[in-house]
Amino acid sequence: MLTAGDQAVIDGLIPFPAGIWNDGRVSAIKQEIHRQLLIIQNNNCCYCGLKVNEAGRAEVEHIANKGGLKRPAYVEFVFTKENLAIACQFCNSSSKKGQEDIMLNVDLANYSKCTFKIVHPYFDDPGLHYKWSNGKFKILISSSSPEGIKSIRLFGLDSEAHTLARAKQVMFEKKLERYTKRIQIQNRIADIFKFRK
Repeated sequence: MLTAGDQAVIDGLIPFPAGIWNDGRVSAIKQEIHRQLLIIQNNNCCYCGLKVNEAGRAEVEHIANKGGLKRPAYVEFVFTKENLAIACQFCNSSSKKGQEDIMLNVDLANYSKCTFKIVHPYFDDPGLHYKWSNGKFKILISSSSPEGIKSIRLFGLDSEAHTLARAKQVMFEKKLERYTKRIQIQNRIADIFKFRK
């Protein structure tokens, strides 16, 4: 994910002080992380699944809170790749996850051994935590697992705003799919006519 030079800069900052994420020495690294995560996640929010520009701008999310200068949290995981994801501004607002600790069990030496109160974007299968009442279109969300319930409540995934945004996105994707099929059919017909000549 990062170049050897970028990793050397990060390694040189260990142990990470509070507020390291906003240190000027890592600004170019942060931009590269942001760029790569957008590609990896196909511009989708790690929590609500919506295109990031539909529900607010894309932000690098620290799943285990990093905290700030005054109230540092899990600074050990600030640059841990499994702790970094893209979230929309709506899901990543300070009034959401920033207000409570989502860590269940913490192993500061090994992030992969930590457990979480929410559905983890990398470690958990969303299909085991979320249920969709509108079939294949995945518009109305519910859950029966503790992590799913916590995630829905914390990020407002069942809110009217999220539900409407999912419905709009599904409608757009369906129209795009029909348009793409129509273009493919037109191209195929054109190829057939070229072949007959």
